[in-house]
Amino acid sequence: MKFDTCPTSEGLGHILAHSIHAGGKKVKKGKILNRQDIEVFLNSGIQEIMVARLEEGDIGEDEAASYLGKKLVSVEPSLFTSSPFTGRVNIYSSQTGLIIFDSKRITEFNLVDEAITLATLPSLAKVEKNQLVGTIKIIPYGVARSKVIEAAELLEGIAGFRQVELQQADLIITTPTGERDKLSEKSIEVTRARLQGLGIALEQVVFVSHETRELSEALRETRSPLILVMTSTATSDTNDTGPRALRLAGGKVVRVGIPVDPGNLLFYGELDSQKVIGLPGCARSPTLNGADWVLERTVCGIDISPADFASMGAGGLLKEIPTRRQPRDRRRTGPLKPNVQVILICDSNDRGFHSQLSKILASQVDGVSVVGKLTSEMMVKFANRESIRMVNLEGRSDKSNLVSLGMVSLPRKTDAVIFVNLLSEEISSEQLNRLISAFSPEDGREICKFGGENVPMGPPILFGRRFFENLRSLDAGLRPNDLLQESRDFLVELDLD
Repeated sequence: MKFDTCPTSEGLGHILAHSIHAGGKKVKKGKILNRQDIEVFLNSGIQEIMVARLEEGDIGEDEAASYLGKKLVSVEPSLFTSSPFTGRVNIYSSQTGLIIFDSKRITEFNLVDEAITLATLPSLAKVEKNQLVGTIKIIPYGVARSKVIEAAELLEGIAGFRQVELQQADLIITTPTGERDKLSEKSIEVTRARLQGLGIALEQVVFVSHETRELSEALRETRSPLILVMTSTATSDTNDTGPRALRLAGGKVVRVGIPVDPGNLLFYGELDSQKVIGLPGCARSPTLNGADWVLERTVCGIDISPADFASMGAGGLLKEIPTRRQPRDRRRTGPLKPNVQVILICDSNDRGFHSQLSKILASQVDGVSVVGKLTSEMMVKFANRESIRMVNLEGRSDKSNLVSLGMVSLPRKTDAVIFVNLLSEEISSEQLNRLISAFSPEDGREICKFGGENVPMGPPILFGRRFFENLRSLDAGLRPNDLLQESRDFLVELDLD
């Protein structure tokens, strides 16, 4: 790829290197320049522009990122990717569990060419469904195809996924008297929440006095595949009450004490086919600690060896430090794919309804509100579909705006909405996915659409949450596009392929 200045008159078909304000509008960087762009620049007195030119054997940034993203998903089906945008594809998890990355292979991937990069979460990070776990980013506007193919070959085995395998757990709590107390109530609440975050039910809670024999008997009587033990005093030695009780019950102690702080005073073992985790005192708090790491790996079916415990030391300092501005909250997860809903404006006479709805549901949107005069057959057919909401205008005489009616039907967790009108041309799943990929409030991209200002309602247009109140209060006869004039700072326009 060549990157240099050129006379504006010779820029047709080249990639604009930097955004330019000209002729009352902004031509954004990365755009493949057309005749209209060149005319606008020349009429504004711009005689020279900085451009990128792909050479023979090069491919564009989006094509390269898309190729690598599809390759990764093909070798690890628990992941899915966004459509490419500005040379980037986001990688998301499709389920809850532990994401596993081969750090050595990632380094090899990133050494193929500085133009090709992969950034991920740490290996063995707990992730939720739809959580962002990595990004592939092509740095320049183009890259050699041969380098992309070379990098793609390294994606085999670069990622893995372990989903939660255990469904239930028991909790044994020791107290000086063997009775439930106020501190125990908080411990139960926190432990139940910790397990629920992994989709695991807390089956039973057993109280015993802090004595080796009583704890041993309680261990033998539990039936869940995972036993959590919370002792009234910290476990500080392999012959302390918890580990000794496990051995007396016929179990095996694998580790006492781990190199993670907070969470050092944990013990781990096995009782026949059951896993046993002796929780440290810090597990009474929801704050992230070493018990979370051990619990997450255990419920995902990962056997933890002494060497595995030893390796936790690198990165195992989890304590708050004075420079940290906010306390660590273990309930927070990484960024999630935005929750995007569609409002489909239609009529019972629209022949393309079923085809369009199928394409919407095949995209990465999270749900759809169908707004219009709908037949009873349509209402019955989709009544029990969780992701489809039917807003029927049949028989209504009010003049409410269809857009505002659709907005009222959206789930509270909605981050963005895409408007689709069957009076316009039919749109594809990929077009919807491209709009979702372009949406980024952090980067000021909160309205995303195809084409120019004169496109009426579709191809589709996306609005972020910032504009929900305005959309809900639209007067009858107004369209979402009517909000654009005063909101152009938040608008990104995509080429309609």
